[in-house]
Amino acid sequence: MRIVKNREINMAQGDADTSVYDQKVRKDSRRARAQRGSVLIEYGLYLLVALIAVVGLYAYFNSNSVGEQTNQLGQDLTSLAGKVKSSYSGQYANVTNGNLDTGGFFKGLVSMSDNAGVVTTAPGGGQLTVTSGTLNVAGDSVQYKVTNLPDSSCQPILSAIQRGAAKITINATVIKSPTVTFNPANMTCTGDANTLTFLMS
Repeated sequence: MRIVKNREINMAQGDADTSVYDQKVRKDSRRARAQRGSVLIEYGLYLLVALIAVVGLYAYFNSNSVGEQTNQLGQDLTSLAGKVKSSYSGQYANVTNGNLDTGGFFKGLVSMSDNAGVVTTAPGGGQLTVTSGTLNVAGDSVQYKVTNLPDSSCQPILSAIQRGAAKITINATVIKSPTVTFNPANMTCTGDANTLTFLMS
């Protein structure tokens, strides 16, 4: 009888131990799941911070790149205009992109990509067209037209060319001519797709 009773006590105690063990396992399991969840949230936050940093760096380098391209385009336009003026003096009627391409005028101009006289500029990816121009009479100047110029490039480019240019037009607004004094306040660039036209005599 005592053996049976001891056995029953042992079984009851075993059941109690198993129950306590099960509760402990469940509690540990819940704690582990909670920890896994907090670890995932932590990793998510790290990834978000890293993504924000990458986007910030891209924007920073992109803006620096546009600034460098703008400065280079200003220098290249000035250099090209000087070469054309000295080579075609008195023969401006013969100036075309095709003739300048054949003569190698676009070579070495970093901001300009020449493909058989079709010249793409950076920044903006617009086109540069060089033709004979009319200041007072036909053929008395050379016209340079740059399309798709970003807003941030307007002021630096205009500053680079305004001393040598006889006439400057930005988006159909004349901001310098023999009858209009250059005034930076008249520069209106919008939409990041501006058209700059200037004449060099």
